[in-house]
Amino acid sequence: MKSSRLLSILMLLQVRGRMTAEALAAEFEASVRTIHRDIDQLSYAGVPVYAERGRLGGFRLLDGYQTRLTGLNEDEAGALLLSGLGTALDDLGLLPAATRSEQKILAALPEETREKAALVSDRFLLDPQSWYRSREATPFLGQVATAVWTGRKLALRYSAWKGEVERLVSPLAIVLKAGTWYLVAEAETIRVYRIANIQHLDLLEDGFNRPEDFNLRSFWDNWREDFETRLNSQQVTLKVTPEGLRRLGEAGLHPAVSPAFEGPTATVSLAMEDSPFAVRMLLSLGSEAEIVAPDGLREAVLAELQKMLGQYA
Repeated sequence: MKSSRLLSILMLLQVRGRMTAEALAAEFEASVRTIHRDIDQLSYAGVPVYAERGRLGGFRLLDGYQTRLTGLNEDEAGALLLSGLGTALDDLGLLPAATRSEQKILAALPEETREKAALVSDRFLLDPQSWYRSREATPFLGQVATAVWTGRKLALRYSAWKGEVERLVSPLAIVLKAGTWYLVAEAETIRVYRIANIQHLDLLEDGFNRPEDFNLRSFWDNWREDFETRLNSQQVTLKVTPEGLRRLGEAGLHPAVSPAFEGPTATVSLAMEDSPFAVRMLLSLGSEAEIVAPDGLREAVLAELQKMLGQYA
């Protein structure tokens, strides 16, 4: 623990230039006396650290002293710093480790490269959460991640569409998609499980052999495309206004062919989920869209409207 703190103090002094004992104590939740002892230890180890007295004083390293990280230019270093994806790392319990890693990378870079790489964290933010959605509760995410890192099997009780099921799975990977965490695991076949739907799990001591031909990126791209195709199995024809078309796009629904508006509306064809999702979606468009086909969907929307009229009559 102490050696880790000494290294972290060294890295901070390289990155920030000058820090007071009080600031270092607050950073590491240690006493000022402990920080003074740490500084002495660094000095005994040959690190050229010295104290500047006065109101703007503090500890700093001799000008020009640094451990250089060779072989990285500013673009490559900046790309490494993109690994600090706050919310996701926090969910996995890796945010403190990622912060320390970022400090070490910055400290080891030459000054010019460091300044340019540091701009990344100041000017780029990834927010994986969708609009108007709070973070989904995933109480078992940490255990799932441990199973993935260590290659241990999981016994799950899982809430599926058709009810609760029990599975013994070999966890291969975790995926964060639009603010939702998923587990990719093998149970006879490779399947995807929404981690928030796990009701209970046991992290077993049993290991497993990963499929030699498993490639996460390839699997996920193919699975996602197949899932969207199966989900949006209903072909719908609509008359939409430009505003209706824009709102469909915001919901991730895009016509196969971009329409040409020669009047107030244009006819479009697109794939949608079966009712009741399609009914709710189309009702939300109001007068910006009219169903042309299929007749069954048109009748379902009309039936829902009649129920609503009865409520407000």
